[in-house]
Amino acid sequence: MREDKAGEVGAFVERFASTLTDAGFPRLAARVFATLLVSETGRLTAAELAEKLRASSGGVSGAVRYLVHLRLIRVERDPGTRRHAYVVDGSWYEATVTANPFLERGEADLREGIAILGDSPAADRLNETLDLIHFLRDETQAMMRRWHERKAEQRTRRTARRA
Repeated sequence: MREDKAGEVGAFVERFASTLTDAGFPRLAARVFATLLVSETGRLTAAELAEKLRASSGGVSGAVRYLVHLRLIRVERDPGTRRHAYVVDGSWYEATVTANPFLERGEADLREGIAILGDSPAADRLNETLDLIHFLRDETQAMMRRWHERKAEQRTRRTARRA
């Protein structure tokens, strides 16, 4: 990256991290995520992240654990070493949209509650919530299909413009 752009990129990382922090992310995790997003390869080691962010290795370790848990980044081993690299790619937004623990586990819990409550207004509310989960799952799958189609079209257009 050109040196004159490095300052602008750093300012962007801090602004975007601030937005993520306002949305509930821990501050360093937000900075790590933003840094990975703007990196050339989308792949950095803990040492590289600590250096870029002027953060402790312990802090970076906690931040990447948080991001891995949310499925926003993944861990890869550097070939031939014991070092890990942290990677952000297109799978982060899919995980954000599709990996909702409530949608994943809520269905079984709701069915159990419906069985316990029998024919009652409370069971009706749980049934409505279960219907919502089914609706959200179906809509999410359809939305991701549309997104993949749109993404492919955009790549085709970008490739054509560069040619």
